[in-house]
Amino acid sequence: MVSGVDILSLSQYVVYFIAGFSGSFHCIGMCGFIPPLIQYPSWLIGNILYNLGRLFTYTFLGFVAGYLGMVVNNLGKEVVERGLVEFHTFQKILAVMFGVAMVLFGLQMTGNIKEKGVVGLDLIFTTVAEILAKFRKNPFFLGMFNGFLPCPLVYAFLIQAMAEASPVKGMVVMFFFGLGTVPAMLFASKIFHTVSPRLRKRLSSLSGLIAILLGIWLILRAFGIGHHH
Repeated sequence: MVSGVDILSLSQYVVYFIAGFSGSFHCIGMCGFIPPLIQYPSWLIGNILYNLGRLFTYTFLGFVAGYLGMVVNNLGKEVVERGLVEFHTFQKILAVMFGVAMVLFGLQMTGNIKEKGVVGLDLIFTTVAEILAKFRKNPFFLGMFNGFLPCPLVYAFLIQAMAEASPVKGMVVMFFFGLGTVPAMLFASKIFHTVSPRLRKRLSSLSGLIAILLGIWLILRAFGIGHHH
């Protein structure tokens, strides 16, 4: 028999997968030009290797985020032991900060917050293009590099991975999120030309809405609402 905690965890991972799937159409808009760069004897195997590379990076980043969350949590315990603040208060502050950050990234994905220009962005994109060109015949490494590219959607779920305060749970969060992006990105070169920008924007907004809801859930959980021990 599956316990309530396990069911809750499973439902969360399903949500992460759905968020990744809906957000993957945002990924197509931002990174859809990358899969067509692949030069591999088999189109299918090349794209599978590319997505495995992305999934590897997301899972690795999830591990790092979960580890950092664990370190922050342990530092909080030390602060508590010194009597500077109560542990529950520290947890609430941390959860609210994570929640607010997720909401902000979600609002950015839904278009309610506009991205500001970055100084030297042209140079960054030129450098990225040169690096990508070198990985055309190595789709796994191309996918690994793609996974490190800046993306508000990825940032939002890395924050969720940090909130888990566990390297293993952080890995699982990002694995399911990354897995959700695979179906669309596997056929990105074809979908990019068939799915209208308007539909891609709507699906991206859905993923942003999920990020906002997860952020609100973190904030509510910080105050004991909807969370049972």
